Amino acid sequence: MAGETYGRPPAGTAVIGGSDDCLSQIERGIVLFGGALLHLIVGIKILWGTITPYVTSYLQMFDETITTHRTLHVYTVTFLGQAVTMYGGGLLEKRIGARSTALLGTFLISAGTFLASFCTSLSSVVVSQAIVGLGIGTAYSAPIICCFRHFTNNKALVTGIITTGTGFGPFLFGLIAAAYVNPNNEPTNDAGLFPPDSDIVQRVPSMFVLLSVCYATAGLIGSFLLSEPSESDSTDKIPAAKTTPNSNRGESAPMLAKKFAGIVPSSEDLEKIKLDNLESNNDVSQLEKASYGGTGPITAKRTIGGSNIRRHQRYGSRTKFKVTYELTTAEMMRDSLCWLVISGAIGSGVLGFWTAATFKSFGQPYLKDDHFLTAVGSIGCLCSGLSRTLWGSMADCLGTFRTIEYVSYASPIFMILYTLLPENKAAFGFLVSGQFALWGANYCLYPPIAAFLFGEKHMGTNYGFIFFIFGVSSTFLIDICGYTSIKFEALNLIFAGIGFVGALLNSRLRYLTTDIRDEVIMKH
Repeated sequence: MAGETYGRPPAGTAVIGGSDDCLSQIERGIVLFGGALLHLIVGIKILWGTITPYVTSYLQMFDETITTHRTLHVYTVTFLGQAVTMYGGGLLEKRIGARSTALLGTFLISAGTFLASFCTSLSSVVVSQAIVGLGIGTAYSAPIICCFRHFTNNKALVTGIITTGTGFGPFLFGLIAAAYVNPNNEPTNDAGLFPPDSDIVQRVPSMFVLLSVCYATAGLIGSFLLSEPSESDSTDKIPAAKTTPNSNRGESAPMLAKKFAGIVPSSEDLEKIKLDNLESNNDVSQLEKASYGGTGPITAKRTIGGSNIRRHQRYGSRTKFKVTYELTTAEMMRDSLCWLVISGAIGSGVLGFWTAATFKSFGQPYLKDDHFLTAVGSIGCLCSGLSRTLWGSMADCLGTFRTIEYVSYASPIFMILYTLLPENKAAFGFLVSGQFALWGANYCLYPPIAAFLFGEKHMGTNYGFIFFIFGVSSTFLIDICGYTSIKFEALNLIFAGIGFVGALLNSRLRYLTTDIRDEVIMKH
């Protein structure tokens, strides 16, 4: 009705000259910091590459057949545990909230790490780290979804800031583990392991106890800093809607004034104000014409499984905007773009998985310097975390799909050079760190891509499903290497080939989605 206010814009909507809609900048910053702090422990799965020689040497005390190839199973089961619970973590977050979900994940991560201190066989370590993986998957999406509710714009940058903790955590905890277990930088033998009777091996159980305390501390603080947007803090409202005759239906339809007093309308607002006025592909409601200065959209319907799932709309040359029906996970699974996203993610992301798991085992026979390799791995983890803000900023500038495409081509090139130059410390350190940095782009860019293509309402479960398939597939590719005796050099080149395939798939993804744009929410 005339004179009525429609409602409030969502948290984070840009308001020119206005105050924040839900939370003050400080309060939002606290939530964002809490998400990054929680991701300190979410990223510990890539710590395995740093502690592999210690744990493998310890297990050899009880089973002389244990090798670094076989202990790859510990690494892969952690990823598998994460993949299994990513979808469930999204469902759980909807039911109990981000904070409670994060607390549950923290408990599983710290408890699984503590249990590892009692393990004396490979199978028992696998079980304990599977628990850690379940915790990682449970907690991973909660802070991202929570912050998305606070920040509706620049999602790639927000995701990059949060997942910076994913790289910084292994950097910090890797240094702590190495300083505690091998303070004197004692060298390994020709197999890249330590003598069973050395003090280094004896410290492994207490190392797990120390790490479990660190994880619990960071996780608890980060979880309690998460909070939901406060509706009571909202003061700005969308201007009053007025009604105009709808010649198509013979009834009155709401129409917004052309000027929004500085408020940029979101897709949610437009949907709530009766987007069902769209009668056909080229017939547009009075509401949308007025909202965009009289420029009507050209609506392209996309049919999935025989039903109209989504409409993409283009509003002239200056402003491009998309309105989509939110896809449930079942609907998303019928969308071919879903499987293209997953395939591209596997091809571009598995190289980082492989490098994180094997860089120390690969480099020890050539360099025989545990502290140097620990430093390389820790710096690599840090690069993985810090680069995510860079990738997010680059995505907001160049485009998200273009950024992931560039990264996908760079990653296998780095892998080839890394394989050819293992005896050069400077080159080895640079290439490992670079590979970690490129890997970080996958974690930063695929969540907003999923939200962009498949909607935000079911983002937790949708991205959980994507990561499940991605994680299981990557785990399978790496785990089968643990059953072989193929040299690391040859395996590195095989994964480089997989990386080039992933790059081609990401090029295809960018091409197919070129006309799906929403430059306010995420630059294509």
